[in-house]
This record gives sequence, structure tokens and C-alpha cells, in this order.
Amino acid sequence: MANGGLRWVPDVFDAYCLAFVRGVTVGELVRRLGADPAAVREGVTGQAAFTSAMNEGAVSLLGTAQGWAFSLEHWSEQAAQADVLARLSGGTEAVVMVNGGVGTTRFLHAVDGLVVADFEPGVSAADMNVSADERLVPLLGDTDFFDGDECSVLGEADEESWMLRLAERAFGLSLPRQELEHGALDAVLLP
Repeated sequence: MANGGLRWVPDVFDAYCLAFVRGVTVGELVRRLGADPAAVREGVTGQAAFTSAMNEGAVSLLGTAQGWAFSLEHWSEQAAQADVLARLSGGTEAVVMVNGGVGTTRFLHAVDGLVVADFEPGVSAADMNVSADERLVPLLGDTDFFDGDECSVLGEADEESWMLRLAERAFGLSLPRQELEHGALDAVLLP
């Protein structure tokens, strides 16, 4: 499965909740999301997942990339809920990025049930709740990455691109663009 970073995601998905959990299987990720692993559907295209999300409720495309299991929800934010995030990160870590579809973005990082970063890109570095996050704090002080006290990546104008680049750089996260855009993955309806 070829991976292509994350910054392409807004070109394909209007609103999403993207969750990564380190070192778990897709079945375990599904269980932590509160769904039944036996209910996973194989070979679901992005368009079919979008249609299911509009007609049946929250649905998540599933897979693995570079040691992380991922869930990409269409038009829902279940993985960003406090109780779900705690389950996702139990005994490991989870990174969640949300584009709410109306200009709202949110970045969360949790380790073993404890949220260590939770902020909306666009706030000043001083207002970001990241003091306990060992990977993000150094990046936020890196002048090649962080431009002064404002939340802007050099050369990237919007907060969503900034958030996705931060996840790529801090955690090495990437998604299989070809499969998500033109192929088929496993999917599950979320409770």
C-alpha cells in the first residue's frame, strides 16, 4: 500500500475525522471505536462510504499505514469524543484530526487515555494545550516549521494544511491515497 502523506486529504474529503492508533490491528481499532469487528464490510469505495454516511449514519474507512491503524470518518467526529479518544489511546497513543466542514479544524493527541494535546490550529502557540506533548513542543519552537507565535506553516496558508503537516512531521503519519481515492478498503458503520 503506497502512502502519500496527509496534505492531499482535503482535496478528496470535504469533512472528516481522521484517527490513527499506533500498533493495533484494524479489528482492535473497530472495537475501540465501539463497533463490532464482525460488522466490517470489505471492498468499500470512498464514494460508497460517503453514500452510507449520508443514508445510514456514521461510517469509517479503515486500514493500516506504517504501524498505525487508521479510521477516516465521513461527516462525523466520533473518534474526537473524549470517551472514544480515551479508548483509542488505551495502552498506546492516538492522533485525531478533524475538519468539521465549516472552517473548523481540531487536532488531538492522546497517550494511554490521557489527552496531551487538544487545540484548533490558528490559535497562538501560547494558547495551545500541548505542554505535555513531547513530540509537538519541539516542533512548535522550530522556526523552519512554526512562524513566530502564529499558527502558520511557512508556505502553507490555511490551518488545515498546517494541522496535516504537523501530523506528518511529528508522527510520520501517512495515508494510502490511491486506495482511498480510487480503490476500496474495509469500512464499518459506527454506533
